[in-house]
Amino acid sequence: MNDSTVTLHDVSPEQLEAQARERLAQADLDGAAGLLQQAARDWVVLDNAERAGTCWLLAASTLRLAGQLGPAGEAARNAQELGTLPAALRRGVEMELAEQALASGDAALAQRRFGAVLLRHAEHLDGPLRAVVLQRRAAAASAAHDEPSAADDFCAAADLMERGGKTADAEAARLAAAACLSTVDPQRAEALWRQVNQHPPRDGTGAARRGLVGGHIALQGHEPALALARYGAARQGALDARDAASYLAASVQSANLLEQQGQLNDAYARLASAWVTLGSLLGRESAATLVRPALQGLRERLGPEVFQRVKDGYEAARRRVRTAED
Repeated sequence: MNDSTVTLHDVSPEQLEAQARERLAQADLDGAAGLLQQAARDWVVLDNAERAGTCWLLAASTLRLAGQLGPAGEAARNAQELGTLPAALRRGVEMELAEQALASGDAALAQRRFGAVLLRHAEHLDGPLRAVVLQRRAAAASAAHDEPSAADDFCAAADLMERGGKTADAEAARLAAAACLSTVDPQRAEALWRQVNQHPPRDGTGAARRGLVGGHIALQGHEPALALARYGAARQGALDARDAASYLAASVQSANLLEQQGQLNDAYARLASAWVTLGSLLGRESAATLVRPALQGLRERLGPEVFQRVKDGYEAARRRVRTAED
């Protein structure tokens, strides 16, 4: 019986689905998941396996996002037990089970499950979909500390995205591969980074991303001057894009490196400058919240007396600059 107008309760399964969408729009994940599970049960009674499977799958992903991994797994298995389902729906269920493994901390299992999706559904995966699965397997491999495999998957995804005209996404994937390799194979990481950097960045966001990854690679290659230059490019790119998070990250990394080199005045100046710049972007209170932990960490490492001397020197230099400008 496939007549979806049949009502098993006070409302039809279609109405339950509609109510679930409303709950999702209100960020009520638990409420939405409950409605989807009830709709799935009703579709089973109505002998509509495809609609039931869709509801079970949506319930599973909603429960996972709500942090309820046990019920999420049960919902996904309920979908699997329905028997014959369209290929796209079967793939969705298998992807969901892989995501659940990753969310539960079993990255190796997630890596295998994403790999199984690539094998079982190869003929149904177009370039963009395959790129998505490859990136998710790469994320699982990285979480499992299998950095070379993660880098290979990110690069394979980048090739697919580039062929599809998604050049910005391809660049991000290649930089992700370089970041994965930075600690285990800095030379290959540097080669990937240089491959990306052959072309000018498209915008400030791209420049910031390149600078942050490139700076980390240079550090792993024991090239502090190069790392500082790349972090500087990241700061400028982030400033152009008004990207506060990337600007802060580049500033803190630069300050840490300057501190390690004994350039304490420059390290303090980098953080103080970040406070001022972020204040203009976000407001003084937000900037203080972001930068103060880094300054407090510097103070703890230097000790109160040295820190105060460095701070006084910075403020005196600033006064001299203002006087000269006047």
